[in-house]
Formats: sequence, structure tokens, C-alpha cells
Amino acid sequence: MRSTSPFIATAGLLCLALLTRFLPHFPNFTAIGAVALVGGFWSKGRPAAWLLPLALLFASDLILNNVIYANLSESFVWGYPGMVWVYAGHLAMVIWGQKARQMDGMVGAGHAVVANLFFFALSNVGFWYGNPALPQTASGLLTAYMEAIPFFVSATASTLVYGGLLQWAFAKRSVLGIA
Repeated sequence: MRSTSPFIATAGLLCLALLTRFLPHFPNFTAIGAVALVGGFWSKGRPAAWLLPLALLFASDLILNNVIYANLSESFVWGYPGMVWVYAGHLAMVIWGQKARQMDGMVGAGHAVVANLFFFALSNVGFWYGNPALPQTASGLLTAYMEAIPFFVSATASTLVYGGLLQWAFAKRSVLGIA
């Protein structure tokens, strides 16, 4: 039986996980954080492999912005306000995953919480900065953080759930026929 390359198996699992962005879901409860964190963990020691989770995120953003929400714009949308901060947050999650020595059990859960804290800190600066609805002061930034706490909880829970599922699927990839 011919086996799939580890890169193709990894990319396939990460793509499958990102499909959760296109399904109905509770706010911020998708596999996007798990793709960044676990994708970083899986890409450890492979030059430029850390780009895979970010490239998949960008591809899913393009589909969402130009297919799913195409009626909201008159032209092709390459980005959105605050995108740099969101991607910086995901890059921080990928890097955190690369530095992790293990990604299972309570240690993996701890990595999910810390990685989401990095994302929370960076992405909410992007939400606050230049936002006319929030004062451009420390108080305005604090308001952005306070209002985002429910999204942090949901994103962290989804990273825990989907991260566990990704780790399980990766361990069982030969049984699932993708290795």
C-alpha cells in the first residue's frame, strides 16, 4: 500500500480542520487556533513549514471574504482592517507551538491557553487601534480587551477541542488511511 507523505498528511488534516470556519459555529469556536498551534508543533524543525498554517488561514480568509461574504464588497478583498494584528497573533501561536516539547494532556491544554493569550493580546490591539468606536487611549484599549473576553474563552475552548482532535487524528493517521 502506498503511503502519503508526512507533509501531505499534515496539510490535509489542517485543511480539514479549517473547514470548520465554513460551518455554522458559536462565535470564535472554530479550529483556526488549533491549526496555528498544532500546525506549529508539527512543523518544528522543518524550514518554512511554519508558513503552512498561515497560508491556509489566508486561503480561508480569501474564500470567506470573496465567496461567502462577497455581497458585502464591490471588488475582490485581499485583507481587512486589523488583519496584520490578527495574523501576528496567529504567527505567535505557530511559534509557541514550534517551541512546545509536547502537545498532549495537561501540558497541551496549557499551551492552548498561553497561545490564545498571545493571540488575544495582539488581535485586540488591532481591533482597538484606529477604531472610531473606541477612544485611542489606555482606557479604550482596556475596553477592547474587556469586551473580547467571551471571544477569548470560546477561542481557547475551541483550540482545546480541535487541538485534541488534530493530535488524535495525527496519531491515528495510518489507521485513517492518510499516512
